[in-house]
Amino acid sequence: MEFQQSRLESFWWFVCERQTIWHKRVVQGLPYPWTTHPVLQQERFTNVYRELDPGTQYVITHILERDAPKPDKIFNTLLYRLIGRAETHATLGFQYLATFNPTTLGRDLKHLRDVKGVAPFTAAYMVSAYTQMGSQDKIENIARLFTLLHRDFSDLYARIERGQSAAAVHGVLQSIYGIGNFLAYQVLVDLLYPLRIYHNAPLLPYSQDDWASAGPGARRGIALLLSTGECAHPLEVMRWLHAHQHEEFERLGLAFPYLQDQVGKPLNISLANIQNCLCEFHKFVKISNGTGRGRRKFAWHGKEQEIAK
Repeated sequence: MEFQQSRLESFWWFVCERQTIWHKRVVQGLPYPWTTHPVLQQERFTNVYRELDPGTQYVITHILERDAPKPDKIFNTLLYRLIGRAETHATLGFQYLATFNPTTLGRDLKHLRDVKGVAPFTAAYMVSAYTQMGSQDKIENIARLFTLLHRDFSDLYARIERGQSAAAVHGVLQSIYGIGNFLAYQVLVDLLYPLRIYHNAPLLPYSQDDWASAGPGARRGIALLLSTGECAHPLEVMRWLHAHQHEEFERLGLAFPYLQDQVGKPLNISLANIQNCLCEFHKFVKISNGTGRGRRKFAWHGKEQEIAK
């Protein structure tokens, strides 16, 4: 495949600079600003390593590392990613399949919205109203959706267990009404993090490097990288970027601060994280050239604040 070299270099620079910002802020404890680039100073981008994001840390710590049956963990991961807000899931509490009550779920979500005045769902990505469930109230529809999911969950879990690959499991998750390609992939990635409770193995017997699903943003990022007229499968491009990350950083003289595992071994940017980086790169290019704007701003007033717009 043939890349636009200037865009490819910009991609690796963006990835390195984004991770360097995190390293300076969190590891080194340096004061703001952590970059001289105005867009990266002001706009919020997700971390190069998705596992560093607070939402992912929540699902790992409070759902996946919990001493609970695997089906219950998958059920909660689906619920959490559909809601998208850690505070909401924490308020609802971990949902056990044996005692799950959809009426209670709907009541608690409405209490958050109508009594406490708290938006129960995230603004980070579009959450469908699920109007095919028969109500004009999104909360009622989601309660009905999880009624059906709970009823058929033993069959769903059996299908997941029968899957022979990460891609096959994604297909099972995507078949759930209301989940779709994007959320199915987010849930799949969650289920592939190594966990202490399983002796550093993931909940499912696959790796985040096995396969990745390029979302619309990642596909647009790939289109930016490829030369005019070049046609390549998104997975092929992502695998190339994943396989060549070390030599590309070295070629460009970029000192990428790799995240390290518990024994100090550098962790490669996973194929799943490459997918996410491509999406964020497309957003970065749009904001930088004035053809788009970020949905969330990063501001500094003595402490870090991420402001949703």
